[in-house]
Amino acid sequence: MTSSKDDIKEFDFNKTGIEPDLEYAKLDKAGYWDGIKATYKDPATKYAIKVLSGKQIAGRKIKLAMFRHLNDLKRSQLDSFPYNYDLKAVRSIIKFSKLCPDVESGIPTPLLLWQDAILALINGWRSKKTSEKLFTYVYLSIGRANGKTYLINILLMYSYLIENQGKKNLDFAYVGTNDKISKKGMRYLSSTLDYLGQNLEPFKRLIDEQNIAASADLIQSFSNKSQILRLTAGSGKFDSLHATLSVLDEYGDPAYSDGVISRMSSGNVHQYNKQIIATSSAYENSNVPMYADYKRLSKAVSEDNNRQSDNELFLCWEQDSLDETSKPELWVKSNPLLDLPAMHDRLMAGLNAEKNRQEQSGRLTWFQNRNLNMWLKVSQSKFLELDDINKAVSDVPFNIDGRDVYVGLDLSHLDDDSSLAFLFPYFDGDKQKVHIIQHSFVPTAHSQGSISIKSKRDGINYQLACDKGFASISHNEDGFIDNDQIAAYFNDYVEQHNLNVKAFVYDAWTARVLIDMLEAANQEIPFISLAQKVSSLDQPTRLLEKMFIRGLITFNDDPILTASLSNAIVWPTNAGIKIDKYAKSQKIDCVDAIVDALSESQYWYTDPNRNEPEGTSKHPFKGKSNEDVSDYFINNFGF
Repeated sequence: MTSSKDDIKEFDFNKTGIEPDLEYAKLDKAGYWDGIKATYKDPATKYAIKVLSGKQIAGRKIKLAMFRHLNDLKRSQLDSFPYNYDLKAVRSIIKFSKLCPDVESGIPTPLLLWQDAILALINGWRSKKTSEKLFTYVYLSIGRANGKTYLINILLMYSYLIENQGKKNLDFAYVGTNDKISKKGMRYLSSTLDYLGQNLEPFKRLIDEQNIAASADLIQSFSNKSQILRLTAGSGKFDSLHATLSVLDEYGDPAYSDGVISRMSSGNVHQYNKQIIATSSAYENSNVPMYADYKRLSKAVSEDNNRQSDNELFLCWEQDSLDETSKPELWVKSNPLLDLPAMHDRLMAGLNAEKNRQEQSGRLTWFQNRNLNMWLKVSQSKFLELDDINKAVSDVPFNIDGRDVYVGLDLSHLDDDSSLAFLFPYFDGDKQKVHIIQHSFVPTAHSQGSISIKSKRDGINYQLACDKGFASISHNEDGFIDNDQIAAYFNDYVEQHNLNVKAFVYDAWTARVLIDMLEAANQEIPFISLAQKVSSLDQPTRLLEKMFIRGLITFNDDPILTASLSNAIVWPTNAGIKIDKYAKSQKIDCVDAIVDALSESQYWYTDPNRNEPEGTSKHPFKGKSNEDVSDYFINNFGF
């Protein structure tokens, strides 16, 4: 055993200049990996060494995952490290995979090293104490048409036929986005079962003894009562499912609602060798559970020194940058099947044809998204790139107490959210930045009083936002949001943080009653009406886009704000642009409020007192009632 934890080198690859392949090379030169190379000859370790040594072209996220695997092999030598890599379990699934037929050819096809590596990682890492599989959640993402269906079949059939031996009444699940897709997946599983039973005597005997039969909806043993169920993303049966292994196919599709993984994992907590495998390519809609997992696990896999997500495996074959769109020699990063000689020319020709077709149609982003497996905006009218939104998210605390703030209001119509946007301008050196905090008021009147129904419809986890302090859910029996609720929140928030409100910007057409209430309680605040016309909104809208692109915006991890910025599109007219959305259910209310506030906050850096009477730094009648102001003019000017 390794003598101590001090022998393990750990890294935070989120830090600039620290790259997994470079650190691998330094450690390799010092002999750090010699014991690993001598002991482990399995596919995952071979692939990891090939990737990190530069002999295999791969994206950064795969390099990170492979570095984690190698360094965990080092850690596994420690008595204190609770996991080990079981080579016997690896050999078992690799041997089984050689017997399974390809879904198209109908005969077994040798897997490439990266495919064997996937099977080895999923099945090989185990608990030292219980021998259970380490990874209870696997995120597997590859460019389209790269053979993930073949791997899904192998994993499900291995779990059902091999690992299920001696057990009864176990559930397994294949989940597709809709009925058509899930039936297709079940046909592939059935054909694999048929092939094994018809061509291999041990499996024929096993299938006969356990009386296993396949139908359109399930594969079932009438002997031990274990079954593989066919489900769809919208079936609503996940809460009652206690599956040992569940595969969620095309998990990036919006058909999967937020929280589906939690609902499935809550039902399998007692299962031995439980796993949920989510597989998909990138999708054009980023307001989906898979993209949230992508962001979270991208950070986790970069932190080799942090063991927060030890039970989650993140494998993502994707391009590292948009520049690689014009470099077909690097497309193997997202399309690893290009390494198969028999497929290379045909797949490369297809990819080039698709790129040219989409480029000529002005839709190159579709190719980048779907075929190069990159999460990005697909519509040319999208307001912001996902990368620009993500880089604005900060986990650094921002102290707002006693600061100048500009407030924007977007008031709802019936079932829309109402939003207050608080913009805190500040200097970061010579950079003019803005920190944004929004608070949404969420009605449930048209969602049967259910926040979960509204969350599913809008594609936003409102309960999470509420728990984080970014939202208030209607507390009225009718589910509507009252002006009193918004006014009370604003007044309390300003008082609690001792904020100096430099301007409160609103749309007079909808907000007059609420503004009258707020003005009565806050006579020192300048309330400014901003017409919601393109001519008024064009300049602050363009400014907001520019500030995001230049990295001048910061905000905390707010699911409502992130989703709203992702939903926002640009609506161009002859008079300029404004923010809009594709569908009524998409929410952009807080973005509208931000644009309103930015119309005034942009002047803070050079003229912070522009809304106060000329020549003063404070309003002369601050704290005075209307009667006091009236008496002042009567007594001093004889009105």
